[in-house]
Amino acid sequence: MTTPTATQQRFFENYPMAIPSAGVLFFDDLNHERVLVVKPAGRKWWEIPGGVNEARRGESPLATARREVAEELGLDVTVGRLLATDSIPEGDDHAPMLAFVYYGGVLTPEQYAAIRYVDGEIGEQAYVAPEQLADLMVPRLARRVAACALHARTGSPEPLCLEHGVVPAS
Repeated sequence: MTTPTATQQRFFENYPMAIPSAGVLFFDDLNHERVLVVKPAGRKWWEIPGGVNEARRGESPLATARREVAEELGLDVTVGRLLATDSIPEGDDHAPMLAFVYYGGVLTPEQYAAIRYVDGEIGEQAYVAPEQLADLMVPRLARRVAACALHARTGSPEPLCLEHGVVPAS
């Protein structure tokens, strides 16, 4: 990799950037009625397995999803199709973000029992119905996960293009 010039560096420092992240949606049955959520230790809100993309190290969003599942849950799984991208504008509590959500499929009872909090980041996990997400997650993530859970039921190979967790009006 080449080192950017001072001019290039200044350009990129002032260029509008979003924080990329990737997460994986796992289900507990073939009907996709409940999704796996995880609660980071010491935090109020629940999330899905996933985290920040290490793009500066050349990591793809798909690689991020797989790495985060291994780090957080101790599972070595094949991450499936892209369910959605979500563009999240800057808010009072966060920078602009670009989120990728992948299909993790159905976890077998054996896989669920094998979950280990490898990096110590996660403190709990549970399966919840999509209508419970709004009580457990920050609103933007609850909307994103609910939209992806519904989309996964369709089996459509086309990913959703979300804006702040919702499909924009045409």
